[in-house]
Amino acid sequence: MGSNATPEVPEVLSLSKLKVTLPQDVYNHLARQYPTSRGVGGNVVEVTTDLDNILECMKTSPAETCCRVNLLKTSVDEVIDALKTHLSTKREKNHETSPKQEYSVQRHDTIKDLVIIRGLSSSSRDDLFRFSVPSGAHATDKKELLSGDVRRKKGWPMSHRVVIVDRFCAEAVLRGAHVFVKGILCADAGIKEEEEVAVYAHLSQNSRQVPRGLLLEHYFGKCAFLGIGRSCCKRSDYFAQSTGLGVAMVKLAGPPQPPLNAILVGKIMLQNLPSVVVAHALDPKEGDVILDMCCAPGGKTAHVASLIGNNGLIIACDKGRKKMTQAREFFHSMGATCIVPIAADSTKLLLAEAIDNAPRPKDILESATSENNDNILKVNGFYPESFDRILLDPPCSALGLRPKLQIDINTTEELLKHSEYQKQFIRCAIPLLKTGGTMTYSTCTINQSENEAIVSFILSEFPCMKLLPIPDYLPGLPALTGVGLSDEERHMIRRFDPCDKNIDSMGFFVAKFYKQ
Repeated sequence: MGSNATPEVPEVLSLSKLKVTLPQDVYNHLARQYPTSRGVGGNVVEVTTDLDNILECMKTSPAETCCRVNLLKTSVDEVIDALKTHLSTKREKNHETSPKQEYSVQRHDTIKDLVIIRGLSSSSRDDLFRFSVPSGAHATDKKELLSGDVRRKKGWPMSHRVVIVDRFCAEAVLRGAHVFVKGILCADAGIKEEEEVAVYAHLSQNSRQVPRGLLLEHYFGKCAFLGIGRSCCKRSDYFAQSTGLGVAMVKLAGPPQPPLNAILVGKIMLQNLPSVVVAHALDPKEGDVILDMCCAPGGKTAHVASLIGNNGLIIACDKGRKKMTQAREFFHSMGATCIVPIAADSTKLLLAEAIDNAPRPKDILESATSENNDNILKVNGFYPESFDRILLDPPCSALGLRPKLQIDINTTEELLKHSEYQKQFIRCAIPLLKTGGTMTYSTCTINQSENEAIVSFILSEFPCMKLLPIPDYLPGLPALTGVGLSDEERHMIRRFDPCDKNIDSMGFFVAKFYKQ
């Protein structure tokens, strides 16, 4: 580099300026599924699709926090009282905000076991969301920071030292988590314990990799401002330790999130609203034999157990043995004793054709053994017509999850592979379902190929399956057009969009079927 060359500088963004982007072919594929609006200004025609609005909403969390009440251990009234007490008390040291954030705690209007928490003020969030650096002065001795001119030219705050975290840590932070040391990539020199710091998200796409432990003066990547936190240790401890809390967040560049870590353990579960809708749409009854084909981490499975009061049999299946070991511990903490976890590939759960006096699921479980002494049963499969209800929430492209600062889908071909994989689960699920039984199909994506197109596939390929209306008390939008579903069928389905003005939630899809 010559002496007159411009020094390399990082790209430091506010969340408001950050654009969540997609490869052009993936964008085109998704944009065709959503309506387009045109605004004319002078001689310029501006074209905006709902997809653009969805992508804009993806970088923040929903404003409402949903607490699903575990009716096996408590009641909605008890949870509301406990949450109000917790949120009204002064936060523990290093977690206090100034001014103190206030929250409303209310039961959901129509869902009987759901409590909604919402921050009552977002003014500080709006300031942090619009700026790439904290506004206002701070007590940090500016003489201890990098040279003022250098720091200013690079776009770093003059009032706070900086901590940069990886993208996955950043998305958890925007959802209300604190920063653990494992997620910290880079930091200013001289950070002390209890010092207030500015926290940024490193965005790795089209940006160089950052070696963990890098000094801020050597960082030249792309990052976005997340908020302000209080350091729980000195800088050297960030990178000397593999576990523990690094920064306790006190202000977020997004909707305020209530501090609920380790609160009411076993009595509540934080779930997005659409995920709560799934178990209610399934409408399980006491005594049912139920299969959850892709259960990990187990939130929906435990919800079903709560709704039937442990009076029934739920077989919870997922391919990964480690996942199922963790799920078993979670079920135990929730008091969900009617759930039996198994580790198996759900696309291969269907045994031979129906035989006379075929063993029932309960019989198969009683004769099964576990491997490695982990209490996860080894089961080869089940016979046709074994289950009263099936919950199918298969692996998907996860394009509806919020917050999401980057999207990792690279090609349309990669995106379309998800729907082909989902069909493998369906071809196994439908024979396993009893005649007269019901099945829900759900995903956490906005991709029509994995949602409405799958419903159309089920109805055309399996004449025995009939679409059932999801009850009106359960919120959501009707399905999208364009895949051959009638208006009546579209309104039987529930779809959730991140940019829905009435429901601030994630992208999600739920459909319900009956086997004739």
